[in-house]
Amino acid sequence: MNKQRIAVLGATSHIAKGLIYNFLQKGNFELHLYARSSEKVREFMKSIGQDNNNKCIVHGQRDDLLSAPYDVVINCVGVGTATKLQGDYSKYFTVTEEYDNLVLDYLRNGHPDTLYVSFSSGAVYGGEFSLPAQEDTTNCVQVNHIEPKDYYGIVRLNAEVKHRSLKDLNIIDLRLFAYFSRFIDLADGYFITDIVNSVLHNTPLATDDSDFMRDFAHPADLFSLVSKCIAIKKLNMAVDVLSAAPVKKNEILAYFSQAYGLQYAMEPRAGVVSATGSKYAYYSTYANAERVGFAPRFTSMDAIRDEVAHLLPKA
Repeated sequence: MNKQRIAVLGATSHIAKGLIYNFLQKGNFELHLYARSSEKVREFMKSIGQDNNNKCIVHGQRDDLLSAPYDVVINCVGVGTATKLQGDYSKYFTVTEEYDNLVLDYLRNGHPDTLYVSFSSGAVYGGEFSLPAQEDTTNCVQVNHIEPKDYYGIVRLNAEVKHRSLKDLNIIDLRLFAYFSRFIDLADGYFITDIVNSVLHNTPLATDDSDFMRDFAHPADLFSLVSKCIAIKKLNMAVDVLSAAPVKKNEILAYFSQAYGLQYAMEPRAGVVSATGSKYAYYSTYANAERVGFAPRFTSMDAIRDEVAHLLPKA
């Protein structure tokens, strides 16, 4: 069997790093990595002991994509968290559209058989998550009162609808709700990174007294799902990425308290930032990944437990 040639855009992103790591552990693949900084890609490859791996080519120019045949293009390009955006939410639109259109142009100009794996988000369901998303969940936007918390969901939904309209192309949108791995940027400002930083620096965590539920995809499960899509290839659909079970905030706190000696204090409105609004049950029960033969093996707690072990020493 010939090697599958796979291009990864946004190769320095959190999601991409986990996929790259797993691709290089197994499979008959040749990876072509694209990022704004090829030097940062090389630094990452060195950090995982793969800097001399001849199955992996780092590209300095994104235009290289247009002149090479690939079996799969994986778009992991993102604009970062609300902390990093610093209020410039226009990047949600401009960056997403720029790279999405780059890949679509590639497919339409001589590469119609290539599979496009586009990372989407649970934000397509809107900002109402008092209950988890289901197959018939609707996204209701007040069109005359659109707020910043609506922007990302609109951007991702727009991209998905565009992809569905191109029904003759092979495009799979993977809707991630939450993801955690050893490769996360600890400056991202997420609840989970705040916990890790508190343990690392032996400082109490200040968190608000609200509860929530999250569904963290395990890196091994995400790689398995992507691999299933690559094997099928002839796809044009969106899939909700589920773990085997979501996790509650108090379960996360209890685990880190017991395993790593985390100290924390509950305070009203501790200033936790979310660019897409507050969500209690930010996960889905729509298990349509079954259509590509995927069933998650790991729970959200498994993902946290397995991956944080690479970041923190046990107490």
